[in-house]
Amino acid sequence: MEPTNAVAADDLRRLRLDLLRQAAGIYLELAYPSGPVPDAVRRRLQWGEDRSPSELLGGPPFERAGKAPGRQSSIWALRLGNHRYPHMKLQIQPWPNEAGFMLSVNTHDQVAGVNLSEVDAQAFRDLQSENQRLKELIEKAWDDAGLPTFLRYLRDYIESRREAPAPDGP
Repeated sequence: MEPTNAVAADDLRRLRLDLLRQAAGIYLELAYPSGPVPDAVRRRLQWGEDRSPSELLGGPPFERAGKAPGRQSSIWALRLGNHRYPHMKLQIQPWPNEAGFMLSVNTHDQVAGVNLSEVDAQAFRDLQSENQRLKELIEKAWDDAGLPTFLRYLRDYIESRREAPAPDGP
């Protein structure tokens, strides 16, 4: 993971922090369904009201998680974890939609080349399965709340193509 810096966060200068707070709230409700949210996670959500998106994303607790494929813009992540796994992340990336960004969940559990015993391998697969279930649940809840997700972008794109007039023939 690359170190963060405020200059790269300018890709998300239109990010609405109220929507980011809403997304984090939904995430936490679903990721910690039967227990309290860890104090370390709660501290990651204590953002100053007067900070710009660039300032907020340009330092802890946000991390630059890489670049979107085929794009120069950064993807930013906030490690919120879940009830079984502390490394799952809420991700924010610039996106060509009305909001100017898209939300996603990174399960952060895809590990290559790990040699696990049979018992450990099954436990890890179970963890990955639960993380995937939570990812889908959170992203659906965001979509249902009208937040910018890939599914919403895709639906809007398909709908815009249906409404577009057919090109005139020769």
